[in-house]
Amino acid sequence: MKPEISVVAPAYNEARSIHEFIAAVRRALGEEVAVEIIVVDDGSTDETAAEVRAIRELDPLVRLVRLSRNFGNQAAFLAGLRAARGRAVITMDCDLQNPPDELPRMVAAWRKGARVVQMVRRGNPDATLATRATSRMFEWVLRCLSGLPLVPGAGDFRLLDARAAEQVMRFSESRPFYRGMVSWLAIPTVYLEYEAHPRAAGHSGIGLHKRLRISLDAITALSIRPLRIALLLGLIAVTLSMAYLVVVLVAYFAGHSVAGYPTIIFTVVFLGAVQLICAGVLGEYIGRIHEQTRGIPPYVVAEADEEFDE
Repeated sequence: MKPEISVVAPAYNEARSIHEFIAAVRRALGEEVAVEIIVVDDGSTDETAAEVRAIRELDPLVRLVRLSRNFGNQAAFLAGLRAARGRAVITMDCDLQNPPDELPRMVAAWRKGARVVQMVRRGNPDATLATRATSRMFEWVLRCLSGLPLVPGAGDFRLLDARAAEQVMRFSESRPFYRGMVSWLAIPTVYLEYEAHPRAAGHSGIGLHKRLRISLDAITALSIRPLRIALLLGLIAVTLSMAYLVVVLVAYFAGHSVAGYPTIIFTVVFLGAVQLICAGVLGEYIGRIHEQTRGIPPYVVAEADEEFDE
């Protein structure tokens, strides 16, 4: 039976919570909605894949897509989108922080005509003060440098109709940023608020390093604004240098001496910092171009149902 709704959930070492997650999705959507649940095992080192296989023996609408290694949840979401067969696709985490109880509201909004239903988090019981601060900082940086209309609190918990999901899969990024792709498409979106739940088990695998990597991928994948900022820094450096040259000439003709050593040190440090920043920005973009020209895929599927079309 072809499902009406596909639920895509990346999983990394979620063997202890995967049974509870699938049962919660089934309870939330009931029997009146034909739902397939696609678990994308993102290179787990525990028994996540084995647990999903065991569930699949009893429930044929539970499917497993296992990646060859850990590619990150952004690539895992795309792998799940490609495997989905439903008329609409819901992407969510399987740690139960995205509450399955919200799924009926999302489906109802879709049935009323919404092509994208974006869930916006208004609270996170597991987040510490430091986590909240870094999350807000990264969201602010992303909005400023990417130029995308990213809504605070809007993550990867969303519903896409089949047409919107197909448009997302047309991107050919070797390091994808799923949320940015959806925002870039500018599809009319319905926003629904929710309160995040505590994790069912374990701890988050997305730390400061991964957040930084995702932020860099998001900025360089969908915007050239950092290159323009680098150009602006160069113009500011030139302007300040010319202004200082005028000061030196005026002081010289007025018979005053200008301190040399502090001036030289300041100029060298300032210009060196500008050059290093610009070189780093250029390096990020050149690295992405290198990966794209090599045709590096965003993920590699090691195991999947035969219906999966890579």
